[in-house]
Amino acid sequence: MAGSVKNIVVGGGTGNIGRYLVSSLVKSGHNVSVISRRAVVLNKIMKTTRSSSSHFLPQSAISWKDIDREGLPLDTDVVINLSGRSIGNPGPWTNSLKKSIESSRIDTTKRLAKAIEKSEIPPKVFISASAVGAYACDPDKIYTESDVPVIKGRETFFTDLCKKWEESSAVKEECNTRVVNPRFGVVLAYDTPPLTTLMPQTALTGATEVGTGDQPFPWVHMDDAVSAVNFMIENESVSGPVNVVGPQIVDNSQFTKALADACMSCVLKNMPLPAFVVRLLYGTERADNILLDSPKVQPQTLLDMGFQFQHQTIDTALKHVVSVLMESKDSGFDYSALKWALERNKKRKNAQ
Repeated sequence: MAGSVKNIVVGGGTGNIGRYLVSSLVKSGHNVSVISRRAVVLNKIMKTTRSSSSHFLPQSAISWKDIDREGLPLDTDVVINLSGRSIGNPGPWTNSLKKSIESSRIDTTKRLAKAIEKSEIPPKVFISASAVGAYACDPDKIYTESDVPVIKGRETFFTDLCKKWEESSAVKEECNTRVVNPRFGVVLAYDTPPLTTLMPQTALTGATEVGTGDQPFPWVHMDDAVSAVNFMIENESVSGPVNVVGPQIVDNSQFTKALADACMSCVLKNMPLPAFVVRLLYGTERADNILLDSPKVQPQTLLDMGFQFQHQTIDTALKHVVSVLMESKDSGFDYSALKWALERNKKRKNAQ
């Protein structure tokens, strides 16, 4: 199957990572269908804009009800699920929000696993997203895929969520479908969280560390996240959990400094965002398990298998993100203001 044109079905294909991945897959010549609750609307949009759009659009959109009722399209080679409600919005993890976060990931994954098992000819590979939140936060530990993610008694909502998420992707052995669980770190692109918030703030006023600034910040550039998924499709020896993070381990302070440098701005050293404020904004549980602490994670499987990262360091990754923004044709008010601030900072820097 490696190197051939494939029929690929993508859940979450219009999300933050999904739209970049779909564009890459279509550009490579694959036949891509996205699963969406708005399939009818998306098909109309794609039909009217395909010839004039500069983006690489999928061939079709299908609904989740279609998947439940009719199963996967015939001759599906690859199934990818990136579906999941955002966990980055301010506010505490209420019980209703937790249920929504879980169901948006686990239920969709189960539906696709069931569709694979019902297929007359099951797809060769099922790539079902997970996150580095599978690992416990341990300042003395660097996690690789061979490590036990969390020891009994140290579970959190996030570690439990990732465990259930990955377990829900299991399919019957007789399907002969390879299952891969990419554990994504924070994926960096100018038009996806958290940079949609952090870049304007940094460019306009300066960057601020979060809490003490020494908590790990597991990151990966969007280019490498997309390339890693393509790598999983093409390499039949890849299966199970795969850490999708950059090869350089950094903390929040290093990330903040790199972002300030990329935006030609500064770090507001005397104005960090205090931990208590983070807890007020996001709730103690979410703040303590995501924003004020994170695991140190190494992409061991990708490195061992010869995957080539395009962006090896946080500095080069963020500088590339800024350069892509400046070359983009995005011209909404938010992007125009951000580009203005970056141009202003560049002129100030050159004048020094």
